[in-house]
Parts: sequence; C-alpha cells; structure tokens
Amino acid sequence: MMNFTELDQDTYYDFEQQHAQGSYTQLPEQKEVLSQRGWSSTYVGVTNEHGHVIAAALLNWKKLHFGYLFEVAGGPMMDYSNAQLVQVMTDGMTDFARHHRGLILRWLPNVVSREFDDKGTVVATLNQDAITNLKAAGFEREPMHPGFSTITVGYQFVKKLAGITVDNVNASYQKDAQYALKKTKQFGITLRQLGYDELPKFKQYTQATADRLNFHDKSLAYYQETYKAYGDKVQFIFAELNFDTYIKNQQHSADELQQRVDQLDQQLEAKPNNKHLKGQRRELADQISQHDKRIKEAQGFKREDGQSTVLSGAMFFIQPQEVSYMFSFTNEEFKKFYAPYMVQDHMIHVALDRHIPLYNFYGVSGMFDGSDGVLGFKQSFTGVTQEMVGTFTKPVRPFQYKLYEWVKRLTGRHAQE
Repeated sequence: MMNFTELDQDTYYDFEQQHAQGSYTQLPEQKEVLSQRGWSSTYVGVTNEHGHVIAAALLNWKKLHFGYLFEVAGGPMMDYSNAQLVQVMTDGMTDFARHHRGLILRWLPNVVSREFDDKGTVVATLNQDAITNLKAAGFEREPMHPGFSTITVGYQFVKKLAGITVDNVNASYQKDAQYALKKTKQFGITLRQLGYDELPKFKQYTQATADRLNFHDKSLAYYQETYKAYGDKVQFIFAELNFDTYIKNQQHSADELQQRVDQLDQQLEAKPNNKHLKGQRRELADQISQHDKRIKEAQGFKREDGQSTVLSGAMFFIQPQEVSYMFSFTNEEFKKFYAPYMVQDHMIHVALDRHIPLYNFYGVSGMFDGSDGVLGFKQSFTGVTQEMVGTFTKPVRPFQYKLYEWVKRLTGRHAQE
C-alpha cells in the first residue's frame, strides 16, 4: 500500500541524492533560497508498504490572487511509468494544497520526452507513458515549444559522460572546441573559483551580457543567497589573463620562430632561388608578425586594464547526478581568447573526476536554424539536445481557478505569477 506523507529533511535528502531525477532545484538548499524570495516549502513523498520512500518532491508555494500556486520545479522525483504511483502522489499533493488554500498545482518534471541530433533530427522518443499517466491523474499538459520559457527550461543540451575519461575527453569534442582549447593553453589563461565578496563583480559582468543580449539577469541577492545556501554544491568561476604572462608566452613563441627563420636564411644563402624555402620563410615571418601584433595589443590592454583582466565567467551547480552550467558571461573585448571553452572543459573534468554521469549545458531554444547563438558553442563539446515533457497543471479549486483565469484575461495579464 502506498502512502502520501510529509518527509523530514534528512530522509528527503538521502532520497534526492540517489535518485536519477535529482537536481539542484530539488535540493534542500533550494528551499532556503526560495524562502528569501517569498516562497514557502515542504518535503513530501510516497512510501511503500515497507515504509520506504519511493517518490519525493520539494513542494513550494506562493500567493496568487484568490489562493496559492503550488509548484514542484524539476519534479516530483518518481517512476512516472507507474500509473498508481503518479495517482497517489497527485492526489496527496492536491489534498495538501487544498488544505493550504491552494488554487493550482503545477509540476515541471525533470523528465525528457525527445532527443535531437545537431541538425534537429529526432533520435529518441522517451517517457511517453509519463505524459499518459500525468494526464490520467488529472493534469493538463502544456508541451514544450521552440523558444525560451519564462517558467522552466524546455530544451537543454547535455553531454553524457559514460565511457569518457579524462584521457579521451578532448578527443570526444568537435574540432572547433579542440582548436579553442589548444589556443587557451598557448595564451596562458588561468581559472579560479570566486569568493563571496567577488559576487558583485560577477553580477556586473552578467548584467552587461544581459543588457547586450536583451535578457533578464538574476539579481545580485540571488547569487549571494545561492552562494551561501549551496556551499560547495555551487561554483562561480572566472577565467583570467595575466598580460605579463601572455606577453612572455607570445615573445617566447616569436623567438622560437625567429630561430627557424634564421636557419632558413642560412639555407637560402646557399639556395637563393629555392621556392620551397622561400615559402616556409614567408609563412614563419607571418606568424612572427602575428605574435608581435598580439604583444603590442596586450601592452595596450595592460595600460588600460592593469596587470590582468577577466575574460569570462560562469556559475555551476554540482550534484551526484549532473554538473549544471547556469549563468555566464564573456568579456566581448576579449572574445578571441576562447576563454569560455576553457571554463566548460574544466568543469567537464570536474564531473569526470567525481564520476558524475551527465554534464548539463542547460537551456537552449530548441531551434536548429542557426538563430540560437549559444547552441553551436555547446554542440562543439558533442552531445544531444533534449526536450522536456512539458508543464503540467491541475486546478486545486476549479471554480476559484476559473475566476482567477477570468480576472487575468480581463486585466491583460498573460503570464502566471
């Protein structure tokens, strides 16, 4: 017999950590962050006849007109192919919401419905029984559509790490990522993890990126609250360039090339009309010229920006199930240093070192026509685009919900709070 119940935090956390659908949105740390945003939360689940937890969720709610929105972001965590389990969890959560003035129940399951290759061809159709069973339990489904949702991530790009090791991961990337990473090593870019006091600087960069690309950035308070709540489960990374080190590396490369030019000059003294030697010399001279150009450019940057500069940065959540790439920025002035590739490669290595099976590049638009500027970057690391099963809603008090929807239409409010 299955039983819906509230769970204590330790029991819930143990379940979340081992469940395949576990994610940062279902962690107890998320409960702490949401409380700062005006949400209330509790842990709920379903136990079997032996008292073992077989399904669980971090259930959150906030005030709407005429009642409360009850929501599970990235859950519940359960076997959606088990129709009876889905029904028990639905009924239990609906009753809980009803007793707490709930108006509507919304689930955003961490369940994939389709996978696509880089050209947008469907390569796998998955978990259709989840859709069937959720509808049978009384939910209405809003499927994912290409574009970016304001409620949840509809499409994500992931790299599955099974069979990949630190020794062969570079070979698993596509040529453009391999080239970029080779360059970052030549440039002498370094990475470091930020401290709490540096988050305003992180926010400064992410806000500049948001303004440039016309999207909404998280607040500084969010980054600070997340940093404090998640501890070592979240990382903020900066990629930086020390100009003196960069200039030294460029000069060293130029000097090595000059030695080869000197050797060719000696050979040309004996064979002044040798076209092959002349061609080699021209090519090497061009490379030296490029290094000299970079040195002069870096000297100018040093005068303007100081000893070093930030090239790129990103925020990551780290779970046993996956490493999730979240918010990031690239300093537009230094795009040609390929720093974002180094940041991603570093965190993929973190996942491999910790035997984490999935690297989640997170949100993409689900459009493969070239309009999604970040998709190509993520695809360079090789993976698949996944479409999630969608958003599922169930009125808790149908009459009041109809009134709420009527007021929304009347006042022209198209998005749910």
